[in-house]
Amino acid sequence: MKKLILIGLSALFLTGCFWGDEVTSYTKLTKDFWLNWWADNTDQHILLSFDDKGNGGTPIIKQTVFAVGYNDNFIIAKQHPDKEEEVSERLFRDQNSKGDFEIKNLADTVYLSKDDRIYQDSGKWYHISNGWNPPDSLKPYRKITFFHIVDIRNYERKNRDSYKVYTFENEKEFINKRHELGVPDELTFTIKSPTLE
Repeated sequence: MKKLILIGLSALFLTGCFWGDEVTSYTKLTKDFWLNWWADNTDQHILLSFDDKGNGGTPIIKQTVFAVGYNDNFIIAKQHPDKEEEVSERLFRDQNSKGDFEIKNLADTVYLSKDDRIYQDSGKWYHISNGWNPPDSLKPYRKITFFHIVDIRNYERKNRDSYKVYTFENEKEFINKRHELGVPDELTFTIKSPTLE
């Protein structure tokens, strides 16, 4: 009985150690392009990967991708940016001699812990941090939507110059570029993540 328990515990330990970093979800789009995320679907991004399961590679469109359409010539996507990293960089990059963090943009103080102390010294604002628990509203940041077109008509494997990514801050520019490139009207967003919209 002890051996069975030991074998069971070992199997659980090995599963966690060796396979814990695997991609949680992956969808092959076309050619070497994948829709992936690890651990949390807010990390959903489009990846160029030569692996047969889309592990590892080059992010083509960063998180958080929430709608995708594709054919053999084009990939279209909608994405909300990750503002968490940007705000974190502003709040925790520069320190004074006391070890407190300079506040570059006072509007960012809404993201600080209520226990943080904020003070002004020599015309600059600082905060004494008690850690940071960023709000869910920063990742994905739903107030901004980017539209993307990936032109893969001339894609050649392992030639990173053989595809082109176009990014737009509004739908009108996206639609205009679709027509200019000849993206067919039938190509629609067929993969959707409504909880991320």
